[in-house]
Amino acid sequence: MKKIKILLILSVFCSACASETETVKTNRYFDLKGLIEKQIGLLQKQKPNVQKTILVSEKSENQQVTSIDWTKELELFNQVDLNKPAYVGNYDVDSSAMGVKYSLKNTENLPVKFLAIQRAGEDGISVEALMSSENYLYQSEKHLKLTLRNNEVADYQIDGFQKVVFGDKKQFKIDGKIVR
Repeated sequence: MKKIKILLILSVFCSACASETETVKTNRYFDLKGLIEKQIGLLQKQKPNVQKTILVSEKSENQQVTSIDWTKELELFNQVDLNKPAYVGNYDVDSSAMGVKYSLKNTENLPVKFLAIQRAGEDGISVEALMSSENYLYQSEKHLKLTLRNNEVADYQIDGFQKVVFGDKKQFKIDGKIVR
């Protein structure tokens, strides 16, 4: 009976240690998710005005928006983060003093085709990425751009298309400029 209790206590202890080390992870690539989460927090506090242009299938709409759910608005940028277990090791890295570009290896098939982070001065960053997916029924592509000036989002663009096998190709574009 004592042996069973000791084994039970050891197994609980070992599983607690294992789960603790699993939660500590290091980022192999640029921490885009951390950057975006920080910007979402700032934007939610500041509640800036946004000059937003939305284009869907050649129909354009311009609007001045003050109330935006920034978590939803910047969700695609979070999806581009390469620090996911399935993505690690699947990208070629080309870095320079001005930035870094991650390109999907030719042998891989993941949604994020490339991610480029360019520095513009001390407080400026430009993020650009391409996501695409395709199967027998569906094809989609999204080109993302985000610019930070003075460590704050200045503008963002998302453009691309979606096509269902028996439908027309639907193009879209979202262009947001922060008005401070």
